[in-house]
Amino acid sequence: MPQWNQFAYLFALILVSSYAGRLGGWPERAGAAIMVVGSILTVIAATSFFPGWRTPEAGIFIVDLLVLAAFGNLALYSDRFWPIWVTSFHLIAVTIHVATLVDPSVAARAYSWAAEVWAYPMLLGIAVGTRNHIHRQAMIPRGNAVRY
Repeated sequence: MPQWNQFAYLFALILVSSYAGRLGGWPERAGAAIMVVGSILTVIAATSFFPGWRTPEAGIFIVDLLVLAAFGNLALYSDRFWPIWVTSFHLIAVTIHVATLVDPSVAARAYSWAAEVWAYPMLLGIAVGTRNHIHRQAMIPRGNAVRY
C-alpha cells in the first residue's frame, strides 16, 4: 500500500514536471521527462524483482545508472548550470547503491531513505532552472525573444 511519502513525491513530480513542461526551455523539459521516465522505470523495477530493500536493488540500480547517464548527457549539451547540480545529486544516490553492493550490512531503512531522498533536490533543481529560464526570457526584448 502506498505511503504518504510516495504520494508526496508523486505530487512534487507532477507539479515540477508540469511547470517545466509548460514554461521551461528544452533542457527543463528534457530534465522533467528524465525524472518522469526514471520514476516510472523505478516503480517497474521495484515491483518486478525482489522488493524489500534488504539487499541491493539491482533493477533500481540499473535504472539509476541510466538516469545518471541521461542527466550527465543533458549537463554536457545544455547551456544551463542546473543540470550539473541535478547530476551531482543523482550521483550521490548512485553512490549509495554502490555502498550497499560493497557492504550489504547497510541497514535496509537507511538504504531506502538515502536512495529516495535525493529525488527532491533534483526536482528542486529543475524547478529553479525553469524559474531562471522564465526570468531570462522576460529580460529579452519582445521583438527578439527566442522560443525554444
